[in-house]
Amino acid sequence: MRKPPSLRNNNGVIQLRVRVDGVDRFINRLGRFQDAVAVAKAQSLSAKIWEDFCSGNFDPTLDAYQPITRSNGDQPLLIGVREYANQSGYQRVMHTQRLLEDYGSPVRSRVEVESFLAWMERRGLAPRTRLGVMAVLVKVQPHNQALKGLKIRVPHRSIELEVMTRNEVMMVLGDLKLNEQWYCPIFSVWAGTGQRNSEIIGLTWDAIRWEERELLITKSLKRVGNSTCKRQWASTKTGRHRVIPISGSVLGVLKEHKQKIMELGLYEADGLVFLSPRSHHHLYEHLLEKVWRRCLKRCGVRYRRLYSLRHTFLSHTLAAGNSPADVASIAGHRVEILLGTYAKPTGNLKLIEWV
Repeated sequence: MRKPPSLRNNNGVIQLRVRVDGVDRFINRLGRFQDAVAVAKAQSLSAKIWEDFCSGNFDPTLDAYQPITRSNGDQPLLIGVREYANQSGYQRVMHTQRLLEDYGSPVRSRVEVESFLAWMERRGLAPRTRLGVMAVLVKVQPHNQALKGLKIRVPHRSIELEVMTRNEVMMVLGDLKLNEQWYCPIFSVWAGTGQRNSEIIGLTWDAIRWEERELLITKSLKRVGNSTCKRQWASTKTGRHRVIPISGSVLGVLKEHKQKIMELGLYEADGLVFLSPRSHHHLYEHLLEKVWRRCLKRCGVRYRRLYSLRHTFLSHTLAAGNSPADVASIAGHRVEILLGTYAKPTGNLKLIEWV
């Protein structure tokens, strides 16, 4: 852009011409030339675009400068986030979509982005959550300069907080065995295999190799869009199959659980291993989260998210002296990702004796 945008008369309607990289782009329907107020607003918008270009905050897509002629639900940014959520199924993207819908105002210019950040802060969202939301918006609109360069101070979080100690795990599993007998098997297998949420929910009986004492992970049961209950079959997160060896205790839990399911007449050779207690359909995170929270509360254990079971298993497995390459293979990650994300202190440091 070599000069500020210019106003054009398009059959009496104000049109703003912006030359970007040698190509004319237009912002239409800014009002009528007979309306002095509309002309003044168009001139102000032209000055704003030039100011953003000179300061390095110019949005070459022009989405940040488009007039709101449609409902808030049709904002380009919200449309992009909605499409991204439907394609990926990631919880953080769906959370971002819900936030934009609740906010109900455009998020285009730097001022509007700062207002959105202030709204999230007033709503009580943690700094790390706000940072994640902005990362999703940048992913959807990578050329929108207004979304970049914002400073969100995230307090340091101790990496030990993600992992439960051995005593905490034993305490929680003991409580589940006494008070949550229906859900105890899934949490026991979860803590003993470190599967992803959608993988443990979608585990089927034909994936268990009883003689080899291992699980074959080839699929997952991911939720559909924003629904907390609807799920559909999909591949694993990385699209790769992997084998997870299981301990004798986990094997015993699965055998006992299978016997109970057969007695109830719910067993199918290729059916789900873990079912909901009433509908006997697949489980879902919202229900498991309720069970998890009340269990931790009864045990007096500080809250961790459900995904911490995966962190706990992989961190303790590494701390036991296993090869990072072996642990990475059962986790479904590259070694560098495993060490950077899951290699956390477990509180079971083994000291070297020289004498």
